[in-house]
Amino acid sequence: MNNRYERYIKTIMYIFLGICAFIALYPIFFCVMTSIKTPEEYVTNKLGFPSKITFDNYKYVWENGNMLRYFLNTLLVIPLGLVFYLFICVSGGFAFGRLRFKGRLPLFLTVLFLMIFPQMLLSMQIFQICRTLKLVNNYFGLILVWVAYFSPFGTYIMTTYYSTVPMSLVESARLDGAKLYQMLFRIMVPIAQPMIVVITIIGTQSMWNELPFSMLLLQNADMRTITHSLGMLKGQYGLKDPILMSAILCAASVPILLFLFFQKQITMGSYSGAVKG
Repeated sequence: MNNRYERYIKTIMYIFLGICAFIALYPIFFCVMTSIKTPEEYVTNKLGFPSKITFDNYKYVWENGNMLRYFLNTLLVIPLGLVFYLFICVSGGFAFGRLRFKGRLPLFLTVLFLMIFPQMLLSMQIFQICRTLKLVNNYFGLILVWVAYFSPFGTYIMTTYYSTVPMSLVESARLDGAKLYQMLFRIMVPIAQPMIVVITIIGTQSMWNELPFSMLLLQNADMRTITHSLGMLKGQYGLKDPILMSAILCAASVPILLFLFFQKQITMGSYSGAVKG
């Protein structure tokens, strides 16, 4: 009786998970099918398989939509942003996780508090600050905003990770005369390499997919990032859906590949602070 009951539960669970997987994967399937149809066929056959596969939509996106330029812009900005992002997250995580100083807890709670604000709530204030500092249409301004907005989550992850490192390592390094930067770069960074990979992946995906700050700060069309270009593409060129789907798939290829190859590390980073030890 118990075995039969367990089989029923497993069957229901598999059916439910299958439905969830279909709901999650169908939009990608729809984008792929739409991107390889001609605009004329899409009008009469929106949901079915294409009668004739064409890649002219992808060709149009790369040749007429300046997709290559936007890719290069993004590949220029994100590595520079990651350098500052990783430095703040790793050093901040070490300070909050293993050092003891006055005001440590209030500062850490402030970092956690900064994580709750949505981008649209901060957009106008950030734009006013950047305009005053003459950082509009400036990649450095966008990098600073990205680092300020995405670093609290990475700092939180590194703090929870470093808090599990034995305090005896820090004390032994101090007895040996190591300075703070030596403890950070020679001891803590090598220990935290797996988690640094996690926050690097999360930071890359966050910066790649970011839109509101990019739209506000990069008003010059030649400076747009890939996600920003997608937001402006349909309005600027009046593209038909098959061409637009091709552009979306091209832009989404990097985050999808990152998730497929590093999904275990991303999942680990998502709950890294849930359990200590």
